[in-house]
Amino acid sequence: MLKDTDNIPRGYVIVSAVVVVLLALGVKLQNTFMQFFDQLFSSIVQGTAFSFLEPIMRLITMIADTKLGLIYAIIIAVYLWFKEQQRVDAIWVICTMFGGAVVAFILKELVKRPRPTIDQIIPETGFSMPSGHTFEAFLVLAFIYLYFVRPIQSDSKRRWAFRGLILWQVLVMWSRIYMGAHYLTDTVTAVALGIVWLWVALWLYQMLYDWITSFVAPSGGRHQRQH
Repeated sequence: MLKDTDNIPRGYVIVSAVVVVLLALGVKLQNTFMQFFDQLFSSIVQGTAFSFLEPIMRLITMIADTKLGLIYAIIIAVYLWFKEQQRVDAIWVICTMFGGAVVAFILKELVKRPRPTIDQIIPETGFSMPSGHTFEAFLVLAFIYLYFVRPIQSDSKRRWAFRGLILWQVLVMWSRIYMGAHYLTDTVTAVALGIVWLWVALWLYQMLYDWITSFVAPSGGRHQRQH
């Protein structure tokens, strides 16, 4: 359970919030350096040197699909509710994922950044910033860390598992740029927004835990506090 879990350090949250604001403003103000950097990075990622990666990138972007992200969250919540008897945490996972999807959608509508129009391997609709695949992948990986990696007793195994989560996040970001669906700054904004939203969600968890337990039978489950 997360009742005694420390939240994300505020320094990281503040930096992430600043990144979201600056990159969103950069798009709205049509910053030429930002546009040049995004296009340059995309041209490198989509260059012939990495053409052999297309099947892998297709698979990664399919696994990280936003609809599947919601399903992953539901599966984790069901596991917590029935297997671990952590009902408050199950509700928190669902609210964090679906609430986050709404937050990301609102930012998309505010920024209204057009999708890349060159070298789109899989056509995408809607606006580009932030990357929904990257944002939801961040939240799912956060759930996996909190409930499955954090309780690992072995320090070395826990570190390797954490590195694996980071690697997958990077691969999702890379795949979205490779597929021509997003720019680099779209994916960076998604991760930064994910950090801010996760901090808010964990704060709400701490604030509302006792109130929610008055409606849901509380159970601590088997997870203890991990550092």
